[in-house]
Amino acid sequence: MRFFARNCLPPPYDVSVAPSRPNLCTVFDAGKICISPLTVICTRSEEGRHLLRSSVSVQHYIAQLWILVGNIRGDVLPGDPGTTSEGFIPMLRTSWALTNFVCVSESEDPDKATLPLSNYIHAAGGVKPVVITLLKYIRRITRDAVAVEEPRSWTTRDESVKLLHLYTTGLKYSFLFLQTISRQDASCRAQLIRQGSIRTVVDAITQISPRILVQANHELDFHPDMGLAERQNVLWSGYSYIASAIRDADDGVTGVCQAIDAGLLQTLTNALVCPAHANCRDHPPRGRMGDIELLFLLATFFIYHRVVQSITRHWYFFVQNFSRTKQETRDEGLGIALGLVLRSTIDAMKHRNVEPINVHLYRCSGPGCSMRVSKFVSKKRRCSGCLISIYCSEKCQRTAWRNGHKKWCQVLRCTIGPWGSREIRTSLQVIAGFETSSISGKVKEVETRVREAQQQFPDFSNTLVLMLDMTVYPSESHVLPVHMLEQFPGGDPIWPEIAAEIRQRSDSPPKGYMFSVVKVHLGNSTFTLFSPSTALRMAFEDQYFLDDEVYNSEDEDETDDSKTLGDQDLDYDSESLHNKRYDV
Repeated sequence: MRFFARNCLPPPYDVSVAPSRPNLCTVFDAGKICISPLTVICTRSEEGRHLLRSSVSVQHYIAQLWILVGNIRGDVLPGDPGTTSEGFIPMLRTSWALTNFVCVSESEDPDKATLPLSNYIHAAGGVKPVVITLLKYIRRITRDAVAVEEPRSWTTRDESVKLLHLYTTGLKYSFLFLQTISRQDASCRAQLIRQGSIRTVVDAITQISPRILVQANHELDFHPDMGLAERQNVLWSGYSYIASAIRDADDGVTGVCQAIDAGLLQTLTNALVCPAHANCRDHPPRGRMGDIELLFLLATFFIYHRVVQSITRHWYFFVQNFSRTKQETRDEGLGIALGLVLRSTIDAMKHRNVEPINVHLYRCSGPGCSMRVSKFVSKKRRCSGCLISIYCSEKCQRTAWRNGHKKWCQVLRCTIGPWGSREIRTSLQVIAGFETSSISGKVKEVETRVREAQQQFPDFSNTLVLMLDMTVYPSESHVLPVHMLEQFPGGDPIWPEIAAEIRQRSDSPPKGYMFSVVKVHLGNSTFTLFSPSTALRMAFEDQYFLDDEVYNSEDEDETDDSKTLGDQDLDYDSESLHNKRYDV
């Protein structure tokens, strides 16, 4: 490896001022000599894999040649005599996907020291070249797989079946490579999302799934290496990367929007007609983050306004595909999961479009002030405490403070999280809608949770709080003492006072608990928020005159994005599908 790196690969310095090197071996020869031994080492030798993970010179050679092969044009390496078969470079790409994954993966033996990921990234030229080259590999391997001729016999001896197996294996290790560097390095994870890695993976799955999810015959479907289970695991490796990128990111909302805009929901509806190998003999069950698990993870982000916007843009095509494939469903588990997620998309769009809209986003929060944001004379004033209330003037701000905002400012602050996330602040209406519908749909479950909490915490029976956990799908309910809530100022004396006012002003006061809170996540960050529905209603219900002028937002600078697709058509389709949802 050291010899090839010194004598075959382009030097990392200016060739014009360096001494000439002997022409002992070309890049083509080096790649041809290494492809088979490295593949055997990666698949059959634990000590060999450890060598790839621990040798600086080996990693430098592999990383540099990987970058070189990933960026060549015309599939011709320097030194290629032109007498080889046309499939050499595609085969080199797929084999290199396995080798590079082994280089950055964790060792089987935890006692053996391996090189950090930074060594590989440095040899490859930095984070950005690694990310861009990896995405190029995925796109080119996908292109090669799609270009394979339709197999004639669908047997293990058919050349087309062998090529499909080779390319899909290369895709599998490319997906695993994505997941590994994304998990180990935060800068790689952020750069991958920025370069559209989720979109690239979804496109690859969309293109190759019709070619590999084919139920052929007993011999091929139950083959340990080329069978249907192994082919589906290729796709689930891609799904696993998408899930890990969303869960581990600081901004998981962007990853979810990228997946939805790339057509992930439509791709999953097309998979309904494919057989579910989990129901077949000798076939393993779905992976921990397979297609269904990824669907449920996406559904936990339907509470965010930006995600609902993406759903709205693609909802018609999603429903159309689902209706078309529902009659031919062969994967019943995936069909049930898609039906549940479809209902959640309908609920999300309804919660965003429900009236009255969040008036405080478009009008001055001063009591009785009808000034709209677009008519503010000077730059709008936003309360630095709650980050929600906006005012047209200092006078309105002082008046609102004296008329109750002094007390509710802290409550609103607890409603948007400790860091005042913009995603949460702009999504309060949708979160409040899911909160209200969840509580009303779980009345008996909540009563059971209250009784259990009263028995478990007898000394705190007067300070119980209902927590709706929306970080999982379907959402779960828990009842805990207020001081046991995470990231929530439960010990502040304001909460018993507010609980009393909530009970006094509410038409149907909660029984057995003071108030509700909502647990949400934005990826790797989790927040416990005070009830958005309660906070918005009680902080603003006395400050506005809800007349027609409130909803006339044609000249507002912060317009409602729900008007983009035509609300009348959307509401009609949503209602008609909602009425038929139990047929799924």
